[in-house]
Amino acid sequence: MHDAPILSLDATGLRVGLVTSLYHEGVTSRLREGAISAFVDAGGDPDDLYEVVAAGAFELIPLADALARKDLDAVVVLGCVIRGETRHDEYICSAVTRMIGQISFEHEIPIGLGLLTLLALDQGYERAGGEKGNKGEEAMSAAISSALAIRAIDEDLADGIAEVDAEDEDEEEYEYVDEEVDEEADEEAEEEDGPKVEYEYEEGEA
Repeated sequence: MHDAPILSLDATGLRVGLVTSLYHEGVTSRLREGAISAFVDAGGDPDDLYEVVAAGAFELIPLADALARKDLDAVVVLGCVIRGETRHDEYICSAVTRMIGQISFEHEIPIGLGLLTLLALDQGYERAGGEKGNKGEEAMSAAISSALAIRAIDEDLADGIAEVDAEDEDEEEYEYVDEEVDEEADEEAEEEDGPKVEYEYEEGEA
């Protein structure tokens, strides 16, 4: 069952890094095609898509980190790991998932994770343009969506902070005016009542 969310996206002006693992290239190349199609279909310029290749799934980590340090709006990583006779696949997938999340957090950049963890190779083709959809396309769409959301948050909060600063300035101006009014009121009262006289008493007088 293919239940990925349908997103309305506008990738115009976004710059995205794309890392694709060469391991199980028959599957990952289709993931890559899906990711590129999703970017272009959303209005992205192919020239704004920076691509690099990784030897395997584990090598996605340093390359994603390198791209996250650049002036990009998002990064997408694509790979495929198939279970073998040992638990090697579990260690690889766990490490990649954990580190990609850490890179995204540390560099404050959304990273779309299209890492397939499979029991058999045919499952990969099903998820790379087959009956299960294309996880490369989904990873790119998720990255674009997050990049747009972050941009909107930055713009909205920037406007809100500017409004708060303006309100603070208005309050300071009102406080200054109030002080002037108080001083004028004191001067008027003094003119009506006459100057204030202060009496001094020597010790013993009452």
